[in-house]
Amino acid sequence: MKIGKVTMFAFKNAFRRKIVAVLAIAGISVAITMQVTINAFTTGMDETFNDIFGELVGTFQLQEKDSPFSYASQLPANITETIMNFENISKIDVIATEQNLPSTVNNYTTIMGLSDFGFPMTINIRGIENLEAFSGIYSELEELTEESREFEFNHDECIIPYSLYENKSEIFDIGKTFSIMINSSYTYDLEIVGITAAGVGGLQQSIMVTGYDVYVPINVTNNVLYELLRFDTTNHLMHYESRGLDSTQFGVDSPNVVAIRTSLDNSEDVNKYIDDLIAYLEFQYPEKKFSALSLASALEAMDDLMQTQSLVIGIVTVVVVIAGSMGIIIAQLVGVEGRSKEFAILKATGWKEGHIIYSVIVESVTLGITGSIVGIILSVLSIKGLEALMTMGMPFAPVITPVIIFTAVGIAMGIGILGGLYPGIKASSVRPMEVLQGS
Repeated sequence: MKIGKVTMFAFKNAFRRKIVAVLAIAGISVAITMQVTINAFTTGMDETFNDIFGELVGTFQLQEKDSPFSYASQLPANITETIMNFENISKIDVIATEQNLPSTVNNYTTIMGLSDFGFPMTINIRGIENLEAFSGIYSELEELTEESREFEFNHDECIIPYSLYENKSEIFDIGKTFSIMINSSYTYDLEIVGITAAGVGGLQQSIMVTGYDVYVPINVTNNVLYELLRFDTTNHLMHYESRGLDSTQFGVDSPNVVAIRTSLDNSEDVNKYIDDLIAYLEFQYPEKKFSALSLASALEAMDDLMQTQSLVIGIVTVVVVIAGSMGIIIAQLVGVEGRSKEFAILKATGWKEGHIIYSVIVESVTLGITGSIVGIILSVLSIKGLEALMTMGMPFAPVITPVIIFTAVGIAMGIGILGGLYPGIKASSVRPMEVLQGS
């Protein structure tokens, strides 16, 4: 008997008993929906973190140790020159210093919205000393929108992130005025000359964005700090004193942060390099202690998390296969019990046991593939529903890749084979004479 005829017979027979078919398809589609949805979320998370860490794994920031805020860090004015004398300087590609201002820019608080943590978004003013070096470390200033330009040093100009422009384009646009207002007592006006094409900014904002980074030439931060730190009747010291900081310890010319991009691409090597550099700097500046913000340690933790995640997904997949197999086994057994005479007649007319087993498996595989298609459609709908329910947005987008789809279909085929094997063996064991005689 030609195998093609058996296949066509089994394919047509798969949907003949509608209740059995619906039960089998429903069981598989639920399992596949869960499997595809989980894989889509984990794939999206993997891609997002790989993009972030792949770019920044060799990058770290140095600041004064135990500083409660980045702007409270006071680094030596000549720290760049000191780092250039480090014995292992060949591993450093770019060094960029920056000077951050206190982030309480309260004249825009009501229009900036909330962060992913539910707190009001802040504005972080980052004074840049060398735009080329800064762009060599951070990607957000590599590309600006079409009408943008880079700010000019010794001018009161700024570049804003696209996310800030996108939320309130009527306020934040090229040519508009951006005002730095601190404690409602001091205002410094800047002209917006550029908008970044990147949505986020800064190493410290790589994962969860809590504020908007506004980029200015370092002369702007120098001017603002001079105003904030001068002692006279205007008294703008609240930003420092209210946080328990001694304003006399802060200087206009001192950078807050030194960002360094290295050629290292291994988290263990990066951590060792940071330790060696900090030891060198603390020897050069005995009165100072330094700390580093690096994604290398986070990358190590993320690698462990990804391995655990892969294990969990593997366990879920096994559970999905078992659950789906049990569902289709039960459905097929019910169908086989009611088709004893049919199988008896097939055997009496020349079908071999192998043909019957094969036909039942083909029926199960057909139902399994149909269930996988339904499950993939349901997973797309469930993902869209989950995205709509998360009003604050998601830090990464779920991704359904061809691999996920092929895996889902493959699992469904596996379920079909496993789920049809035992019912097929049971169907092939019928004895035509006994069944036809009604015993």
